[in-house]
Amino acid sequence: MYNDIYITLSPEEGAEILQKWVEEQGNFIRKIGKDVIDNYIINIGEGKRVIVVVIEYYTWRNMNKMTATVVFDNVTKNTKIHITVGGGSQSVISNYDYGAGNSLEEKLKSLFKIYEVKEMR
Repeated sequence: MYNDIYITLSPEEGAEILQKWVEEQGNFIRKIGKDVIDNYIINIGEGKRVIVVVIEYYTWRNMNKMTATVVFDNVTKNTKIHITVGGGSQSVISNYDYGAGNSLEEKLKSLFKIYEVKEMR
């Protein structure tokens, strides 16, 4: 799908919401299935920055690990979020993820739905 979304929050606030989702309590089995494996901040200057967060996510649907790279940047008026999901099947013959990639991307986008705005350059 790879549609970028725009939010009214700063990149730091967006990354904080993502971090809280990864750390959220509740079902223990779901908690052990996700982790932030890298976090990188690029300061462009004049208050502009890019934050890259890489998440590892265990999918119970196909019993494999996936990664999601979430990029927050405030180069334009509103913060842009770009999400890329990879992984799924580790089979040499097939790499079908049974919809887990789209599901993870939609789950991540839903975290920011209440802050979403149409792109304003």
